[in-house]
Amino acid sequence: MKNDLVKIRAAFERLDKTNLPVTFRNFPRGACGDTCEVLAEILKDLGHGTFRYVAGRRENGNSHAWLQYDSVIVDITADQFDEISEPVYLGPLNSWYQSFEVQQEHEAGFSRLDAHSRAELSAVHSRIQAELNA
Repeated sequence: MKNDLVKIRAAFERLDKTNLPVTFRNFPRGACGDTCEVLAEILKDLGHGTFRYVAGRRENGNSHAWLQYDSVIVDITADQFDEISEPVYLGPLNSWYQSFEVQQEHEAGFSRLDAHSRAELSAVHSRIQAELNA
């Protein structure tokens, strides 16, 4: 899965951001939530199964979202934080993730979202898939 995550992260970086939803324009900064929803769909397409969307907030107000399966974290946006340098994290739940108080957890993927959000994220999904298949 790590190789797929590296390729997916690179595809997000290569996208022309001008026609993307505003949440992706400064990727990875501020893009974690919507990225998780798209990433979950792509990972499912690639046969990696389903994940939980987990979002948390720190005492200082910083928030973050990632994918999780049991105690395994999948995250391609953690490097938006100064203390993280890895663009892709696939590994155990660690103290960094535990520093966020979980505020939201549900099945990941954009199919459960409202029609407008589904349409926007589905378009991003299609563009990422095209980048991966190029």
